[in-house]
Amino acid sequence: MINAWFQQPLITDIFVMLGVVLLNQLLLRGIMNFTINAGQKIDYSVGILNVVSVGYFAVLAIYFQYLGYDLQSDVALVNFRILILIYTMIYLGRRGSAVVVLADCASRAAFYGLTLNTYESWTTEVTVWLIMALIATIAKRIHLHLLTLVMVINCVGGGFWLLAYFLQLRRVAPLSGEAALGHFVSFIILNGLLAYVLRALDNENNHLSAITYEATYDPLTRLQNYGMFDKHYEELFKQYHLRNAPLSMIAIDIDWFKSLNDQYGHLAGNQVLATIGRLLDKETAVYPAATCYRVGGEEFNILLPGVALIDAGNFARHLQEEIAATVIRVDDQPLAITVSVGVAQLSLADATASDFYERTDRMLYQSKGKGRNQITVDTGEQ
Repeated sequence: MINAWFQQPLITDIFVMLGVVLLNQLLLRGIMNFTINAGQKIDYSVGILNVVSVGYFAVLAIYFQYLGYDLQSDVALVNFRILILIYTMIYLGRRGSAVVVLADCASRAAFYGLTLNTYESWTTEVTVWLIMALIATIAKRIHLHLLTLVMVINCVGGGFWLLAYFLQLRRVAPLSGEAALGHFVSFIILNGLLAYVLRALDNENNHLSAITYEATYDPLTRLQNYGMFDKHYEELFKQYHLRNAPLSMIAIDIDWFKSLNDQYGHLAGNQVLATIGRLLDKETAVYPAATCYRVGGEEFNILLPGVALIDAGNFARHLQEEIAATVIRVDDQPLAITVSVGVAQLSLADATASDFYERTDRMLYQSKGKGRNQITVDTGEQ
């Protein structure tokens, strides 16, 4: 019996399980592209990833209840449902997994009614949920190794099938010792494979996030780099030029930066760049659609969608004042840092994206030509 059982249901279970996990990952990958910052460690227990994952597994729990009802067989889906409950607890947290359990229990009552089987199923699920809540808490505190956690989960599955055999639970009865052993072996195989696949996908997601960060962010200032500026700038130019909507740009250059590097060394220069980068990132946050970029050695650009020239000019003056007021100490010596700034707004006369960029750049170089620590706002026809 076990050999026949291994040849078909187990293989089917493996492919169904892999399909469930991969479909979930495809959904989450699409969301990650828009919601997860490059370099950010993937966390399914919070935010939009948690909401989507909880919804996905809640629907899956309801579907498995329907499938069991339609097939008039609960036993074939028990391992799936236990593993879903366990791994939603591990990845989605107590609240997320509780939602999945509630969806499962409600759908059980909807399909089967309030029978003894339903009450038994509820008791089993709540018991497994409480056990896994305790195990997840302990595992998090002592940083339980993956292999140890898999073995603990196997014990939970083994405990269920042992009790199912001795108590002859209604939902799986009649259950022979051989069948119970077969289901437990299947649980071990599915659990081991699921843990491996999930860990591999986690590592891949985090690796992709790290690679994306390296490709799109400047590691020193933690601002997006020139490549991202060029990409976003082209997109915004097309969008705002067609709509004839305000789009302003601020170009910033640190004054006498080469002399600072020569006098104090490159580590001091890096400290200045990192400090100004943090300041610009913080201050730019007042405009939710705005983004600051490090586009060169000591050069920064800020794109301000929806911001008119007069407001962009006022914001540039504020940034210049904040930078001048920032004390950067190198070897206990305060450094006086100033910046030159150019400001321009997209004009109908800008036939190409280069026209607008070059005009902003000319404003910057006019500021440098005036002796630095200056702001030049383009006053040409807007």
